[in-house]
Amino acid sequence: MKLMLKTLLLSASLCSPLAFANTEAHNDYLKGTAYLNQDNYKDAITWLTSAANNGSIEAQNKIGVIYAKGIGTEINTNLAIQYFTKAAANKSSIAYYNLGKTFEEQHKYPIAIDWYNKAIEINNSNAMNNLADLYLQGKGLVQNTHQAELLYINAAELNNATAMRNLGFLYFKGTEVKQDMEKAYFWFNLAAAKAYPDADKYRDFAGEKLYKATRVLVQNEALTWLEEHSI
Repeated sequence: MKLMLKTLLLSASLCSPLAFANTEAHNDYLKGTAYLNQDNYKDAITWLTSAANNGSIEAQNKIGVIYAKGIGTEINTNLAIQYFTKAAANKSSIAYYNLGKTFEEQHKYPIAIDWYNKAIEINNSNAMNNLADLYLQGKGLVQNTHQAELLYINAAELNNATAMRNLGFLYFKGTEVKQDMEKAYFWFNLAAAKAYPDADKYRDFAGEKLYKATRVLVQNEALTWLEEHSI
């Protein structure tokens, strides 16, 4: 009798309006994503909007990006923020990051920094990288190259290729940090391994500043790092 009751309760929960709504939202999200991949923006926006309005966090983030960047439609920052905020209400680190990036692009740095910090609390490496950029440039906070370096390293440790590239530049240029071609070569190697655009060119240029034996040593260190940080 208890087993039958459990089965009935489970069946009832699976057939509840909320379960149907979640399934419908997910299906709409998949349709919208498929249309987006086909560059059919009209249908993509229709289905993603339906999914977002029915509670799909993935759709809320995706439709928000569409409006933020004007993909297949006019840029509508207010709508983008509305959808990102809906996703953020469900503690989406991607939404926190998206809000941070949106407000940064509006030069509303204090608000952007708050959202980046929320994302960083749940290990969003893109937020770490962007906040590092702000520290490096002194936008919205006191310029602090050391803090930028630490954030880039934390993001890189999470396999963020952009942060790897940025560390390469930081050590290559040696502005407010000690110039270190070995470190620059190391991080450019990692960024290139992640197929970051033009990272192989940066790697080769930095490598020209080193002896061959040093290059081989750093390359082996980079390979070891990649093995230890494989996902």
